[in-house]
Amino acid sequence: MMLLALSCTTQRAVIDRSAMDRILWPGPPERPRISYLWSISLLSGSEGSRASRFLGGDDDATDPKTSERLLRPYSIFVDEQGVLYITDPGAYRITIIDPKSGDARNILDAGKQEFLSPIGIVAFHGKAYVSDSSWNKVFIFDAEGKLTGEFQGEFKRPTSLALDRSRGRIYVSDTLAHVIYRYDLEGKRLGALGRNGSEAGEFNFPTHIWIDKTGRLYVTDAMNFRIQIFSPDGIYEGSVGKLGDAYGDLEKPKGVAVDSEGNIYVVDSIKDMVKIFSREGKLLLFFGQQGRDFGQFWLPSGIFIDDKDQIYVADTYNGRVQVFRYLGNN
Repeated sequence: MMLLALSCTTQRAVIDRSAMDRILWPGPPERPRISYLWSISLLSGSEGSRASRFLGGDDDATDPKTSERLLRPYSIFVDEQGVLYITDPGAYRITIIDPKSGDARNILDAGKQEFLSPIGIVAFHGKAYVSDSSWNKVFIFDAEGKLTGEFQGEFKRPTSLALDRSRGRIYVSDTLAHVIYRYDLEGKRLGALGRNGSEAGEFNFPTHIWIDKTGRLYVTDAMNFRIQIFSPDGIYEGSVGKLGDAYGDLEKPKGVAVDSEGNIYVVDSIKDMVKIFSREGKLLLFFGQQGRDFGQFWLPSGIFIDDKDQIYVADTYNGRVQVFRYLGNN
């Protein structure tokens, strides 16, 4: 069921499928593993040309809070019905889009508190959970978009959220505390993982996080330039990446996600690409480059992979979400 937002305006999503399945990685003569599907953005009533709609030019001179476009999409969550939940700190709001109908809604505030910097989002069983790194809170909303609560415990700077569906847990990355917290669905703190440092199991400004189907936790350990992997019980299992400018290294890692075969996807934002690693840390493939065309990025951030191996990437400074498909080894 789509989340209906309070204090919202009805909009239409712009979904461009004109390049669907025509852009592949790697290209011929290699067998492709990644296929481009479509992009999604928002269109205000006053915007005109296809280039303006798709390329997301900086044509919003008004207050960002009144803009009808996606301005700086950051994190993405896709529920079991395929509805997209997008945090947009550039526009101080949450945007929810149903790609099937093209309907879009915005959550503009948490009760009497307007969003200042909404960063992380997950949705489960009719509720949406949103972290705001400036309010230092994680808010809970019901299916009508009404604020129903917030997470217990003090945060220094909560950023990314991740959902463990099978165990009913939500993980919160507290970047300035160098800790990953674990909560139940009602917002009760269950435990914490990590501390500041560079050793295994320690973090230096953790940001994005992901939970795979087995309950493993993947953490973008940003200033250690790696992805750390933990068991469902919080036991360190390994890491991927290191600082460097080679393709197999990471310069500015952000979003992390895992496909159905266990491959690890990392958004290397400053390189404008998504890098795919094996569990052993071997670079398997990368896709994307700097630009505004299909399959290109401008400082991307979040990533989400659904049960169909569709890959959603927040193309942040192009003001859109681009969608790809992992084609698998078979």
